[in-house]
Amino acid sequence: MSKNNYKVNIGITCIFLAVTLSSSTVLGFPPDNAAVLYLRAFIVYEEPDNEDLSKMITDLQDGKIKPNDRIRQYFEKNRPVIELVTTASQIPNCDWGRDHSKGFDLMMPELATVRKLAFMLVADSKVYLNDGDYKTSLERCLTIHRMARHISDDLIISNLVGVAMNGLANKHIKIILSEMPADVESLQWLKNQMLDVSAKTPSLISAIRAEAEISLREIRKENTDKLLGYVNTEDIKVIRKADTDTTPSDGSAEEKKKKVYEENVEKLRNGDEEYFSQSRKYYMDFITSVKTAFALPYEDAYRELEKLNEKIAKEAETNPAAFLTSHMSPMIAKLCTNEMVFKTNFNAVITAIEIYIIKAKTGRLPDSLPAGLPKDLFSGKDFAYEKNADGFILRCQGKDLDKNKIHEYEFKVKK
Repeated sequence: MSKNNYKVNIGITCIFLAVTLSSSTVLGFPPDNAAVLYLRAFIVYEEPDNEDLSKMITDLQDGKIKPNDRIRQYFEKNRPVIELVTTASQIPNCDWGRDHSKGFDLMMPELATVRKLAFMLVADSKVYLNDGDYKTSLERCLTIHRMARHISDDLIISNLVGVAMNGLANKHIKIILSEMPADVESLQWLKNQMLDVSAKTPSLISAIRAEAEISLREIRKENTDKLLGYVNTEDIKVIRKADTDTTPSDGSAEEKKKKVYEENVEKLRNGDEEYFSQSRKYYMDFITSVKTAFALPYEDAYRELEKLNEKIAKEAETNPAAFLTSHMSPMIAKLCTNEMVFKTNFNAVITAIEIYIIKAKTGRLPDSLPAGLPKDLFSGKDFAYEKNADGFILRCQGKDLDKNKIHEYEFKVKK
């Protein structure tokens, strides 16, 4: 074991002990805190011990190869890990013991490891799919969905990791559906499971609220140095562009932006209590506007959030109180679209499962969608449904305004 790996394992062990000792059911199993089991899994998880094995597992995930003896042996070694995360994923509560008082310095090393475990579950799912055990293959994907809810409601970054994990699981559920034989009972079971996990998917607005609480605690005079470091690293595109732009022009617009930025940095550096009080108020007003916009239908929400970001950027040029918000506010319209993409993808998979059920019962695909199925969230309407030679397509009726495209989802049907 290398020195660095030793340090990582010691660190994880310390976290594990801290979380375990804080659990109210230390002597019970399973504990009432899923993080206890996840951290146990982190400790015993064995990564591929060479590049060849690592590449084989990646190729298996991507459907490029079939499972071989080396891959099967690797998963057999990690069977206790898979059992731990499967059990953990079914526990309602998951408290990682994150110290939000650290503010912007909060570290979340568990995100990277949980993602690694999700990719391992995908590869293990492919082993069971190859062996014709479709239900266990689907269970691995459902475990990824359940894991995603345990990491995703805290901050925006954890929300995005959770969303990515949901997308990964749905991608492979689609592959399994295309290969498994028609089985009404298994499909109905999968539909019920998907309805359950989709009701507990990551909430972006919850993550925004949590991040806002941290940001409001950070916007204080005693944190001036930290905030200066944040604005100097988080969004300095204006300065870089002004310094490197070689396009012939008088440069007045970019030079003005550069000057305004430098003046705002100086005001932050010398800010008094009133400056920080006004900055907090401006940020709270921004969060209130975001919450209001998120309650609107997608197209209206996207337009309002775009206007909000433009307003903040413009006001930051003349209103010092807007400066920190202009750097601490993410591209919120893009995040809103990202949430619509992953939730609509979920709805498409659930709708598709209903179509597979009809095909299993009747022997043929329906000519139209039955009523009462989940909607395309971009339009608020039913998906457009089209049969083709390989199966069927579900198409959104509203446009993704960020990418300026209509999303469609193709599902293949086993002949």
